Amino acid sequence: MNLMLTSFHLTRCNRCSLESFSKNQLWFYRKYKRNMSKDAQGYVVPSLTVDAAVVRGLKSALEILLVTRRKEPFQGRLAFPGGFVEYGEDPEKAVLRELEEECGLKGKNPTLIAVRGNPNRDPRKHVVTICYFVETVQRDPQVRAGDDAAACGWYSVESLIKSPDLFAFDHYDLLQQVLKFLDETKRR
Repeated sequence: MNLMLTSFHLTRCNRCSLESFSKNQLWFYRKYKRNMSKDAQGYVVPSLTVDAAVVRGLKSALEILLVTRRKEPFQGRLAFPGGFVEYGEDPEKAVLRELEEECGLKGKNPTLIAVRGNPNRDPRKHVVTICYFVETVQRDPQVRAGDDAAACGWYSVESLIKSPDLFAFDHYDLLQQVLKFLDETKRR
């Protein structure tokens, strides 16, 4: 049985009795209800995050910038630098802000790569992410971990392709999409 409730079910659930749901659905609703964002009209809505794909090097020695997560979920796993978009913030500005906060790196020209919204991609709640390719302002960018990153650094794409278990969330799949984007735009 799928324990994920759609926003329709949750909205319906808020307007009428909870009796029509199975015990498992009711348990899920009560446990995660506090993590569900609502808009001004009371509809349950997903949260929005951004992720920055930053690369350096040539095709034969391509490296990508990743952070090691400091907090759960996926503490200690690799992820693209990123985070939640603040209310009233443009996602393109948010990705540049998050890149600077997490890695001390100034970016420019964010280019859309992917939008991911599988309700199960983040165990905390339904989170939609926008992944951008970001160019760096610095010629030879040096990075330092900040904000909620335990560490950050440049990783060989060749070795990462062989290690999907190192990644948090669905970021291994995002890596595949970033590489496809780089090939299509002849950036590697």
